[in-house]
Amino acid sequence: MLNSLSTRRGSLQKEIEEESNQLARQKFRYLLDYTVFIAAVKRKWTKSTELIYHLLDSPAELFANDLLIFEYEKYARTLGTHELLNYMKKSMIHLNPSQEEIDACAPFFPESELSDIVHAATCLYADAILITNDNHFNKIKDSGLIEV
Repeated sequence: MLNSLSTRRGSLQKEIEEESNQLARQKFRYLLDYTVFIAAVKRKWTKSTELIYHLLDSPAELFANDLLIFEYEKYARTLGTHELLNYMKKSMIHLNPSQEEIDACAPFFPESELSDIVHAATCLYADAILITNDNHFNKIKDSGLIEV
């Protein structure tokens, strides 16, 4: 009987360790493309707005590069909303990818889509999931190089 309890206890401990490892492998790292920002602020309240606030109020890490911040600021000015952007900036981790990541992502985009290349490269660098409404990322998504 003791042997049976010991075996069961060991099995439960192994199960708990596996679940813990699985949770640790889950990604909570994101880059929000400017299209999601526009969808969140263009109308009063949308699912994109809910998503952004959910991510901001969660343990998720949000990443942004120089080009993305420039795009956010451009649309915040155009649409007259700085509150959400200021809230986002407080939570964002600002980083830029290296040339190596840019070179790895470039073949999936036309040269004219430099900002999309840099956003994808930032995701590659940060091991972050790209959240977007933009179909320009379909090729890189299908390749599996980054998660979109």
